[in-house]
Amino acid sequence: MSLDYGTAIAVNSIAEEHKYIAAHPCSCKGRWQVSVQALLKGARRRHYDRVDVICRQCGQQRTFLFDISSFLPVR
Repeated sequence: MSLDYGTAIAVNSIAEEHKYIAAHPCSCKGRWQVSVQALLKGARRRHYDRVDVICRQCGQQRTFLFDISSFLPVR
């Protein structure tokens, strides 16, 4: 799966990621459960958090991509 870093959601904390995911439930209105979370390094010293989720109710899968460069130290 190819990720579009240009569409990453900018957040200022992990708590904001959780709030965003909770505010965007599955199309069946089910709640998401995190299945995989990965730290990614992008171009221009940007950092991203990829969060793969699965709906607890219907099993649908989705990926959220967050730009976490505002709070992750550049190395």
